[in-house]
Amino acid sequence: MSSETKSSSVFTFKKDQPLSLKWKWGIFLSLAMIMLSFISLLIYRQLTIQMYDEQSKESHQMQFEFLIKGLSDQDQPFQAQQFLDQNEQDSETKVKFLIDHYSNDQTIIRLYSPEQKLLNESQHFQYPIGSSSKELERQNIKGKNYLIGSSRISSRINQELLGIVQYIVLPEAKVAYVQKLNYFLIRCFLITTLISILCGFLIAHYFLRPLTYVINTLDLLEGDTLSQVRVVRPRTNDEWSDLSLHVNKLLDKIELYVKGQKQFVEDVSHELRTPVAIVEGHLKMLNRWGKEDQQVLDESISASLQEITRMKELVQEMLDLSRADHVDVDYKDEVTEITTAASLVHHNFEILYPNFHFYLDNEKSKNVYVNIYHHHFEQILVILLDNAVKYSTDRPEIHISVSQTMNKVEIAVQDFGEGMTAEDKERVFSRFYRVDKARARAKGGNGLGLSIAKQLVEGYHGKIRVESVYQRGSIFYVEFPILTDQHLIYKSERIAKELAKEEK
Repeated sequence: MSSETKSSSVFTFKKDQPLSLKWKWGIFLSLAMIMLSFISLLIYRQLTIQMYDEQSKESHQMQFEFLIKGLSDQDQPFQAQQFLDQNEQDSETKVKFLIDHYSNDQTIIRLYSPEQKLLNESQHFQYPIGSSSKELERQNIKGKNYLIGSSRISSRINQELLGIVQYIVLPEAKVAYVQKLNYFLIRCFLITTLISILCGFLIAHYFLRPLTYVINTLDLLEGDTLSQVRVVRPRTNDEWSDLSLHVNKLLDKIELYVKGQKQFVEDVSHELRTPVAIVEGHLKMLNRWGKEDQQVLDESISASLQEITRMKELVQEMLDLSRADHVDVDYKDEVTEITTAASLVHHNFEILYPNFHFYLDNEKSKNVYVNIYHHHFEQILVILLDNAVKYSTDRPEIHISVSQTMNKVEIAVQDFGEGMTAEDKERVFSRFYRVDKARARAKGGNGLGLSIAKQLVEGYHGKIRVESVYQRGSIFYVEFPILTDQHLIYKSERIAKELAKEEK
């Protein structure tokens, strides 16, 4: 492949690659914070303008009142000469001085004579006098908002009417203030946008960091499903730590399944090798010369059929063992009444082995329900009883007991046979392990029964253990949690009644 083709393939891969979750959350959080900042700045702008209007009105109202108070100190009506002669009176009391003092580029002051004749105005403005009021009011003139107040001025000396003063606040001051405010808010918005983008991606990176750990761990496991690498659990006790815990449990279960399948293939291939070799040997012998000898032919066919029967039993047991790995999923709603099922198996073994003495000790006559498929419970009990019969040579006596505590039920199967050594007790539940290897073939079985029982018991959240004394016998204990779900118990009772009706 040429370098151009490689580069084009890489480019295509990057181009078709979907946007990562970090980018999506980073963009989303950034936009969310930008929108929040924009809305906050709009609210701030509106509140600031309202505060400016209120403060401006209060300030100008105060100036208007001071102007009225200053003008009322005169004792003669306002005249046009007062605005021409500046030397007749003290400058602090002169009308023109007051008007010049309170008027500026934001305000216009217009002074009228008692006859409502315009005497002076700081700026030209065309507006009627209107009603007399000392309160500034908002007026809309040609689309612009003005603050306008008009008041009659009476002398505080002789109570004579001096004239009328009009106070006008121009809208240009607010326009200039709003422009400055807008420029300030635009700069703030640009700064908050940059901060929002930075914070958005930092927050997305921080909160999605555990997801990165999960992805990296799964990438490492792609090449080796039996790897011991696990997701690092975050220090924070939140949903990410729960996810890491569940992912690690899932990885442990997958590893267990993979090991089980690998062990299954290895065990089957190992155990089938001997019977296949035996059948192959007999067939080759018959093919060479044995088919002419009737006795050899009969022996070879009998031996081959026996080995084929063993292979069928082995395959069935291996399938049972494989299915036992996930009974907690396939049979999670199944319920069994323990005392009835144990009595049924006890009765069957009494018929099957008349030379043995089977004793059932049930401490509680009350029904005890366990979350287990009834065929699986019977299979566990059959395996334990069959194992007890197989290894009981001198004393054909087997005891079965069912005992109950507050929240658990325990089934014990005791024999008085060969017993086990300490090494045998540690390995008795292993696949294909036989306690007495020399006589294992004669006794029958493939060494899978106790492995199947252990897998089934643990699949239903129970426990199984063994106590044994060499040459004295063994006791196998099986323990299950008692079911308290009344719905499932009712379901089990209804099914039991239906089966009883069918049997009748």
